[in-house]
Amino acid sequence: MSTVFHLQTDGETERVNQEIKVYLRAFCSKGQTKWKEYLPLAEFAHNNRTHSVLKKSPFFMMMGYHPRPLPTVFEKTTIPSIEEQLQELKRVREETASLLELARQRMIRREKQKLDTFEKGEKVWLEAKNLATEYLSKKLAPKREGPFKILEILGPVTYKLDLPHQWKIHPVFHTALLSLYKETEAHGPSFTEPPPDLIEGFEEYEVEAIMGHRPKKRPQEFLVSYTGYDSSHNRWI
Repeated sequence: MSTVFHLQTDGETERVNQEIKVYLRAFCSKGQTKWKEYLPLAEFAHNNRTHSVLKKSPFFMMMGYHPRPLPTVFEKTTIPSIEEQLQELKRVREETASLLELARQRMIRREKQKLDTFEKGEKVWLEAKNLATEYLSKKLAPKREGPFKILEILGPVTYKLDLPHQWKIHPVFHTALLSLYKETEAHGPSFTEPPPDLIEGFEEYEVEAIMGHRPKKRPQEFLVSYTGYDSSHNRWI
């Protein structure tokens, strides 16, 4: 499953995607509009290479032989452009195979890195680097938002969080974007949300500070924080 801000999937699909990305990045870093031209070469090299799990190449598993990347026998040509193109194609395919092997080694190293796991009901911090927050300065904004309760475990590395209702984003995140929220004895519980005051049967919250301003809005809007609540509860009013 792909998640918001972390589009990797699980298992073999993720490894293949990452290998292809490394290859395309190496070839297209200076010409990113040409990635479609190199994708068939990457696909051919990947399918024609022996995989550690299969002990064979995907092509061999399907057809019983390895297709040749270039014909071994062809008529000689006196046209320089054709000869140069054949040599360039051969060079690119050999380089592609080397890059895909490099990508495979990188994926192996990455898989050995231990990822955090969490339990349903635990609270976690969410990395804020991909969030469209309303802070005036991104550099001065909090690096993490939350803590948020884990509502559901959707897979080995994907979790559904209890986000504020005003956040209009998909609530499923990869574990790489999460870190466990811990309370310490020295400081006691943090972000304990006080119950709202009830005035004539309606909930009322105390405004702590004005965090932002939208003067061009009609009527004007102000981003406010509430006493006793973390930044995820900030609202435009």
